[in-house]
Amino acid sequence: MEDKRYSMRKRAFSLLFTIFLVVLIGLLSHRVVENKIFSSNLNSLKYLHLQANIHMDFVKEYIKNHQVAQINDLSLSDSRFTFTLDHEQNSDGDDVFYVVIETVDQTPITLSEIIIK
Repeated sequence: MEDKRYSMRKRAFSLLFTIFLVVLIGLLSHRVVENKIFSSNLNSLKYLHLQANIHMDFVKEYIKNHQVAQINDLSLSDSRFTFTLDHEQNSDGDDVFYVVIETVDQTPITLSEIIIK
């Protein structure tokens, strides 16, 4: 009778220990997968921000080197970004361009700049 109780306790302890290990491994693997997804999303945002900066640099150089009529016809051929260009002339006679570049999808990347020519 004593051996039977000892054997049942032993099985119960091993079952409890197995359940504990399965839960622990599940929590650790969840954390690893969560970090991988976060890192992947962060890399995607870095890439889009870098691409938006490249577009902004191109627009700045284009505005510096072209006439107003040519600048008003400027558009970007990248389907991932929307491009808005507004033009005003201030009281000093300078041309002021308001440039906004933002992503089309739900990623929160928006660059805006005021360029005075």
